[in-house]
Amino acid sequence: MMRTILAVALVIALAMSAGAYDELYSNDTAATHYAGDFGIDLSFLYFTGNSSYDKDGESVDWHADAEYRGKWFPLDIYYGVVDGFEIGVTPIFKMDKITPWAGNPELSGTGIGDTWIWAKYGFLPDPVLTARVGFKLATGVDAEDADADELPLGSGQMDIDGALMFGVPAGPGSFDAALGYRYRLAQTIADIDHKPGSEFHFFAGYTYFVNDALGLKIGTDGFFGSDPTIDGDPIPDVDNPGEDVTGSSAVYINPGFDYIMDNGVVLGFDVHYALMGANIHNTWAMGLSVGWGN
Repeated sequence: MMRTILAVALVIALAMSAGAYDELYSNDTAATHYAGDFGIDLSFLYFTGNSSYDKDGESVDWHADAEYRGKWFPLDIYYGVVDGFEIGVTPIFKMDKITPWAGNPELSGTGIGDTWIWAKYGFLPDPVLTARVGFKLATGVDAEDADADELPLGSGQMDIDGALMFGVPAGPGSFDAALGYRYRLAQTIADIDHKPGSEFHFFAGYTYFVNDALGLKIGTDGFFGSDPTIDGDPIPDVDNPGEDVTGSSAVYINPGFDYIMDNGVVLGFDVHYALMGANIHNTWAMGLSVGWGN
């Protein structure tokens, strides 16, 4: 029983960290930089939601007074090692909160989340074909170390992500797409190996160039995950006797725009809205970004 309770608690904690944004896939493109190029892109993402998608993909409302609110600050830093090959790191600062209801305590968490280290290599210029690999470091407080009234900021385990990315001019704009696989390693707690389901990820988007400075974007991204396990076995679903806990999935739509200022600073705005999902929070997000680079 304790094994099941612990495993289910971990699944819930991991699902709570899922939002309408992925640090590797959302709005990324196949483009790479030249040797010596250095750049920084800081984003502000505001999340809100008061429902979840259940295992069957149905949206289930929370208690009337319960609501999730999150403020995320992802920071992308990249450097061009040689032409067409770049490395980067993406730490993220989080401020998450779930408001209390019916006597339940307020849950919140503030601090550094998990950190991605990544590399991109462009091996074909026209159309652009790029390979990207990423490693997620468990730098955020996880469910094991979080206090009773604290939301976990990280998953507590490492991920390895590999993707192929594609980009091509299309009419008065450009089309970009990415398809990848994320292998999620196990986390050991109290001699129990908990392994979240590995995931297929995707992104596809089109940017319409109004002029040399303004680009209007519409995109979609998401993932489809396999079932989590403990010690290699399925996890019993305590809410549905005789059934097992299933994997998470989501599909988001992301409209927005980018504006390039005369000094080279790029300002961005976008919205992330869930079209469908399973075993995740039903949240939407508004994002602002500012970037500078060679």
